[in-house]
Amino acid sequence: MKKNIIGLFYVAMLHAQNYDALLELAIQNNAQLQIAQSQGEQAKLQGQMTTRLENPNVEFEFSDFSNRRLLRENQIGARVGASQSLLLPWVKENKKRLTQTQVEEQEQSFKFFKAQFIYRFNRLYILYKESVKQRELQQEALEISQRIVSIAKGRFEGGTVAKSELFQAQIEEQEILGELKSLELEILKRKNELLRFANLKTSLNIEAEHQFFETSSSSTHPLLRLREKKEEVAKAKLAVASNSIERLEVFSEMEAEPDQDVFRIGVSLPLPIFNDKSQEKQLAKIELNNQKLARESEQRALNLELEQLYQEIEREERLKAQYKALEEEQNRLLELYQRGYSIAKINILKLSNIKKELLITKKKLLSTKLSIEKNIIKINYIKGAYNE
Repeated sequence: MKKNIIGLFYVAMLHAQNYDALLELAIQNNAQLQIAQSQGEQAKLQGQMTTRLENPNVEFEFSDFSNRRLLRENQIGARVGASQSLLLPWVKENKKRLTQTQVEEQEQSFKFFKAQFIYRFNRLYILYKESVKQRELQQEALEISQRIVSIAKGRFEGGTVAKSELFQAQIEEQEILGELKSLELEILKRKNELLRFANLKTSLNIEAEHQFFETSSSSTHPLLRLREKKEEVAKAKLAVASNSIERLEVFSEMEAEPDQDVFRIGVSLPLPIFNDKSQEKQLAKIELNNQKLARESEQRALNLELEQLYQEIEREERLKAQYKALEEEQNRLLELYQRGYSIAKINILKLSNIKKELLITKKKLLSTKLSIEKNIIKINYIKGAYNE
């Protein structure tokens, strides 16, 4: 029955979603990413609103030029006027540039959000993979225990060991089975956490064989790219705020009087006496300076983190090699002890200790390998591998 359950587990894994397909589904199914992607179009439309022509004003007027209505015939006049507010050409260009930078900022904001999503997805995936690999190690331990139980039964039936040794072997087998059940629950929790984050159905099966390698190409961290765009927006805002006068008004009118017709055309230009936008310019300068400081600070922090991650991987690689060599030695030792136990030269306590030490080494080796992959995930994120 136990073998059937384990067999069903591996059959299910054969039909599981691989990493690439699962990530693609997660991205397509993420509503927040879709919302973030639409914000670029919103910024474009909002920018167009700032440069569009305002509606013209039209005026109609009727006049009575009579001094005394009762004594003389009425003299009627009329006036028609129209006016149009216009952005100054250089101001319009500044606002168009501001709109362009704001659209680019929103596009980069989407890429940053997407990169964060992929990074968090990868972190959850590696935790799920860790649980699955721990279960595989425990399954190896179970197979070793089952072989020991089989040998112990043969020796007990042959009268060469006490029944207590058989009981001890069987107890250890049951302990491993209990740990397997615990790991199955852990796998389910990690899987559900990953699928919940990806907003996917829990009925999906997920493979755990994907391995993360450091990207060969180097780009810019998505947050730094976003900071660069924010800096460009701040510069564009400063250019807009530096225009004390943004608009002028062109007007014309025709007036018909009893003894003459009058046509007028003119320009109305605001005088920047009380409002020269000095506060707006100062605020734009402060924002630009803050964005520069934030970008430089984050650049230094990311460079330092990248250096530390490479140092960790260097030490982890040496540790992995050490555990790998130890594992090979312990495997050979376990094989010798199993043969010795089968011919009654080794007692079960020594065999059990070797088995446990081997399992501990395998777990440490697995933990080190996955720690390297976790660091690689972070390195790729810092290097901008998830930008696109």
